Amino acid sequence: MTAEYRSGDARRPLKGGEREASKAAAARNQERPPASWRSAIESTMTVDDAVVRALSIGPDSSRDERTIEITTLGRRSGIPRRNEIWLHRVDGRWYLTGMPVPRSWYANLRAHPRFMVHLKHGVKADLPATAVPVDEQTRRRVITAVLELQNRPDIAARVGQRQSFDVWFAHSPLVEVVFDDEQLRAASSARPE
Repeated sequence: MTAEYRSGDARRPLKGGEREASKAAAARNQERPPASWRSAIESTMTVDDAVVRALSIGPDSSRDERTIEITTLGRRSGIPRRNEIWLHRVDGRWYLTGMPVPRSWYANLRAHPRFMVHLKHGVKADLPATAVPVDEQTRRRVITAVLELQNRPDIAARVGQRQSFDVWFAHSPLVEVVFDDEQLRAASSARPE
């Protein structure tokens, strides 16, 4: 019979319980692919569950869950500009909008539609995307959904006076966010809102 020894301690044999734990650890390590395989597998994954969950916002999502940052290129300067903004999901698609006043991020996206979405709550991720103009019917649906958020007590307290649909519809910036990663788009849009 050969004695099993704790690594780095050649004098003391393992006791019964230690031997079992050592065998279990060795078995776990044998089941797990080597680190080089794991990194190869991880590098081929394009959709991370945490990112999909972060993008699966809906009407009941908190302010923090909706809050992202975007980096756009300056309309005239071409210099990267980072802004905090809410991401909205309506009918399985993502949108950026804001109060009905001129917004620099919107002017930047109209001039340079390629931009970066930075998720920051629950997961940190930088997702390349394109801003796409929306038609009137989509604009009506999205603005209606965004203004419905005013009915939530946590948001109504911040807004104060209820916003007018007509003013928002006529003057609010609005773009659809189309992520570069097709698998990400498919995985998130398949989730219920």
